[in-house]
Amino acid sequence: MKKILNLILHPSAFFLGRKGSRPLALANELGGTFEHGRETLQIDPASSLPVAGKYLIYKRGSSQYYAALADGVNYPLGVSPDAPYQSGDFLAVERFGATMGTLLGFSTGAVTIDDLVYSAANGLVGDLTTAGHGTFWVIGRATKTVGTANLEITYIPCFPYQVTQ
Repeated sequence: MKKILNLILHPSAFFLGRKGSRPLALANELGGTFEHGRETLQIDPASSLPVAGKYLIYKRGSSQYYAALADGVNYPLGVSPDAPYQSGDFLAVERFGATMGTLLGFSTGAVTIDDLVYSAANGLVGDLTTAGHGTFWVIGRATKTVGTANLEITYIPCFPYQVTQ
C-alpha cells in the first residue's frame, strides 16, 4: 500500500526508480486554452477611454495581458463584443482563426460582399480592393455589402496575414 501511495503522490518515482523521488519542475510556460476561441484581456492603461463601441478589432497592448484598439499596423488579435469604459476593465477577444462562424465589425467605408477585408485604424474593418497602396493585415472575407463608413459588416474570419499592394 505504501508503494502504491508513493507512486500516486510522486509519479516520477516510477520512472526514476528511486524511492521517495519528487517531480522536477521545468522552466517553461504553459499556454492557455480557450475553448471557444475567446481570450480575456485587460484594456491597456495607455488606451483612450471610453472605447467608442462594441465589435472593434484589438491588438496586443503594452504587455501580454493587455489589449488596445487595432491600428492597422500591428498584428490584430481579434474582435471584442465588449466596450471597455474605464482603465482596468476586462474584455473578451474572439481570436481570428479560432472562432467558428462569422464575426461582426464596423466598416471604414464601402465594403462589397465576398471581397477580402483587413484590419484598419481605430479597430475598424476595411475592403482590401478599395484600400489603395500599402501593407495590410487581411482578417477575412465579407459576407455583406455596405455602402458607407461606420456600418455593421459581417465577415468570415481567418488567421491574419499581411499583403502589400
